[in-house]
Amino acid sequence: TYWQVDLQKPTLVLLGNEGAGLSPAVAALADAEVRIPLSTGVESLNVAIAAALILYEAKRQREFAMPCYSAD
Repeated sequence: TYWQVDLQKPTLVLLGNEGAGLSPAVAALADAEVRIPLSTGVESLNVAIAAALILYEAKRQREFAMPCYSAD
């Protein structure tokens, strides 16, 4: 999930469309794939909301010097 990845290092965020995500060709260029968990019944998030969540997490980790959360 997006809060378990280290966003303190230089990062390029690629966002796909709300239903299908990134194309396979673009996804193949990535070093890692990050997902945003959704509540039951929610199909997808607006791409602007997804970007805001990920960028806020990057800001939190960088400005507050807080590491990513553990999977435990």
